[in-house]
Amino acid sequence: MRALSEFLWHERDVLELLLHRLETERALLETGRTRQLPRAAREIDTALTQLQTAELARAAEAAAATQVLGLPATSSLRAIAGTAPVPWGDIFLDHRAAMRELVDQIIALDDGRRRTSTTRVGGMDMGTMAQADAELTDAVIELELERLGRTAADNRGTALHQGLLEFLA
Repeated sequence: MRALSEFLWHERDVLELLLHRLETERALLETGRTRQLPRAAREIDTALTQLQTAELARAAEAAAATQVLGLPATSSLRAIAGTAPVPWGDIFLDHRAAMRELVDQIIALDDGRRRTSTTRVGGMDMGTMAQADAELTDAVIELELERLGRTAADNRGTALHQGLLEFLA
């Protein structure tokens, strides 16, 4: 049980990191400081990769814990907490609550980021900018490339987080 708790702590740390990276990217978008957006996006991708690695390790450890507890390998953290001996049940419920809160914040921030990054740059509507300037600036081109890269990362993240959401159900 201790090993699973340690993996959950690690996964919480990675979720905190991802939340921080998304908040940083959002601040850059909202302030129109587009020069650092590619770096922010790379940092988000790195955090997503770290989260994927953490989820795989946690899934393996959770499967081992479910085997010890006599539960199906696909059991949720709530089911594990309900069967785990004292004090582990409460510890796992605390992990679950904290991780659900982080995931909810990430989802809310990510939804806001998608709306902000696809419709506005530095407080200006993208369509208006394109009409006002026939030649796209380097920043706008970077943003479009960034948007395409983020879409790919979002697709990875969505699939990844679905497994996490099921585990935290």
